[in-house]
Amino acid sequence: MSTRCTTHFVYGDRKVAIVYRHSDGYPEGAGKDLAEFLKKCSKLKDPRFGDPSYLAAKYVVFLAEMFAQDFDHNTNKSKKRKNRLDFLSVGVLMEDPGDIEYRYVVDCSKFENDLPVVKCYSVHDGSEAKIPS
Repeated sequence: MSTRCTTHFVYGDRKVAIVYRHSDGYPEGAGKDLAEFLKKCSKLKDPRFGDPSYLAAKYVVFLAEMFAQDFDHNTNKSKKRKNRLDFLSVGVLMEDPGDIEYRYVVDCSKFENDLPVVKCYSVHDGSEAKIPS
């Protein structure tokens, strides 16, 4: 069974976009990937950290690139698929599905170390989970 999660891109109290991830949604997986994504964006000329809709679109592209590959068990290496659109495990939603275990919130109105503030919550008990750096 996969550990599903969603990432909410918000501006203060206003929810703008929700990105669904089908697997590795726990903080050591999706949390680390989200931190890597924000670090990569910080190197862009225009990362759009203050615009949750643009940042969410960039995150979908980041995840699509990550999931558009096959793992070769003989070589223990991943191989990118020929068609970059040939991916699963990522979606854009209006609301959280009932089977997620974690919810990440990227607040584009608040910053720490020049990056949007990110929080992770366990959906089962509502507690905040620490994201590994």
